[in-house]
Amino acid sequence: MSKEETLDRRRAIKRTVALGVGIGALGAMSPRLLQANTADPGQTSSNSDADLIIVGAGNAGIPAAIQAADLGFKVLLVDKNPFIGGMLNISGGHISGADSKLQIEKGIEDSPAQHYRDCMRMGKYSNNSELLKIAVENAAAMIDWLVEIGVEFTPESPAFEDDHEHYSSARTYWGPDYGRSLLGPLRLELEKRIERGDINLLLSTTVIKLLQDDAGTVTGIAVENGSGKASSYMAKAVILTTGGYGASQALKEKYNPNIAKSKVVCLPHASGDGLIMAQQAGAELINMDHFVSFPGAINGARGRLIFPPTHYSQGIWVNKKGERFVNEHSMNPDERERAFLAQTDFGYFMILDNKAKMNDEIGVKGWNQQELDRQVSKGVVKKANSIRELGRKMGIPVKPLLATVTEYNQAVFTKVDEKFNRHRLDSPINEGPFYSIPITGSILISHGGVAVNPLMQAIEPSGKIIDGLYAAGETIGSAQMMGTAVLSGMSVGPAITLGRIAARNACQYMQYQNNRVASCLITET
Repeated sequence: MSKEETLDRRRAIKRTVALGVGIGALGAMSPRLLQANTADPGQTSSNSDADLIIVGAGNAGIPAAIQAADLGFKVLLVDKNPFIGGMLNISGGHISGADSKLQIEKGIEDSPAQHYRDCMRMGKYSNNSELLKIAVENAAAMIDWLVEIGVEFTPESPAFEDDHEHYSSARTYWGPDYGRSLLGPLRLELEKRIERGDINLLLSTTVIKLLQDDAGTVTGIAVENGSGKASSYMAKAVILTTGGYGASQALKEKYNPNIAKSKVVCLPHASGDGLIMAQQAGAELINMDHFVSFPGAINGARGRLIFPPTHYSQGIWVNKKGERFVNEHSMNPDERERAFLAQTDFGYFMILDNKAKMNDEIGVKGWNQQELDRQVSKGVVKKANSIRELGRKMGIPVKPLLATVTEYNQAVFTKVDEKFNRHRLDSPINEGPFYSIPITGSILISHGGVAVNPLMQAIEPSGKIIDGLYAAGETIGSAQMMGTAVLSGMSVGPAITLGRIAARNACQYMQYQNNRVASCLITET
C-alpha cells in the first residue's frame, strides 16, 4: 500500500458531508431508467409483479438482485434512500479473497483454507464457521466476477492493508476510488436488468414491516413512500440487505451502551431496520454484544489520528486514569483496537508538548499548528504550562498523569520502554506548553445482526427457519465473518458473495414452491 493511500483508507468517509455530489456521479440511477422501470409506490400489492423482493440496494442487495434476475426471476429492489449503493458511496470498499486470477497471476501462494484459518485466528475463534467457510471458498469467484463486469483494482492489489492486522498472504483488493470503484460497474449491471424489465427499483421508500401468512411464511412487505403513503407488495421470498445499526442511537443504547458515545461515520440509513423487522417476524438476533468502535477519531472536532507506519507519535496516549495503556507505535491495529475497547467510555487522550507542535508532529490528519491553536480556542484541545495544570483541565487524576509522563521521559533517557516496548523514544515530553487532544471511537460497521443458516435463511431462536425470509450483508452482522475483530476486506467482500448466494438459494426455494403448487394443481385435476 502506498504512503498516500495508507494515510487514511477511510478518506472517502469525508464525502458523507457532500454526499449529494458523489451520489450524482455514481449512486444515482439513470433518470430515464427510473422513469421507465421504477415501481410506483402507489401501486397495489397485486400490481407489483415480483417473484423476489430485496430490501436494501447496497453492496449485498445489488449483486443479489442481479443474480436473481439472471436466474429468470422478477425482482423488486427497494431502498429508503433516494440513491443506490448504501455504504459503498463512502466506504473503503476493501475486499479479500484467496486464489483469484489476479492473485495467481502475481504468483502469490495462498488458499481459501489459509484465509479461513487467518480469519478464525484474528477473530478469536468466535466467527461463524459455516458462513465464513462459504464466504472464503467463494471469494475468488466473486473477485473474478467483479473484474469481469468492469471493476478496476489498484495495480498493487492484492496487497497487505495496514489499517487492520495483516493476513499471512497478500489478499486484500481495493479500487482507486475505494467503494465507488465497485459501485460504478454494479450500477451499470443493475441498469441492464432494469432496462430489460427483470428488476424494478423502488427508491425513497421505507419498508416498515414484513408481511406473513398464518403459518409465519414471509409473503411480502409493507412500505411507506416519501409522502407517507402506505402500500404493500407481495412476493414468494424476501431478502433483507438493509445494512447495520451503527446510526441507531436507540439500538446502541439497548445493546452496546458503552460505545453509544462514539462518533458515527456510517450513513444515516444504517438504523437497523432489517434487524427490527426480522426480529418482529420471529428471527433471532445474534452477536449483539459485539461492537467494535474504531479508535482514533477526535472527540468534538473533525480529523483522526494517523497511525504507524505512516506516522509515529511523538507523544503518548493516556486513559482517563492518567495511565498509558498500549504501545503508541504498535504496528498491529488489532492490538490498538482491543486496548482501546478496554478503556472507560472508549476514550483516551494524546499528550504532546511544544516541540511536537513546532515540528509539525501533531499526528492528526489535516491538522497543523494553526488548527491545533484553533481547537485550543474552541476548548476541544486543552493547553497548559505544566503537566499538573493540564491534568486538572483534562479532568483526570493529576498524580497518575505526572507519574506516567515522568516514567515515559525516563524511558526516553534509557532508551528502554519496559512497560510497552515502544522502540522509537526520540523526545521526552518536557517542553511547555503541553497539549491534550481528546480521542474517541468511530462507528462504521456493526457486528450484531440477524441469525441465518448456511442457506442464508433467517432462523428463529429455536433454529427453525422462517420460510421465505433470507438475509445477507451487514444485516447478518459483521461478527459472522470477523468474530470479535475487524478483518481487512471481510465486510464488503462477503456481502457481495453471500448476497449472490442468498439470491440463488431464494430462487431455488421459489422454484420449489412453484413446483409444489403445480404438483397440487395436477393432483386436483
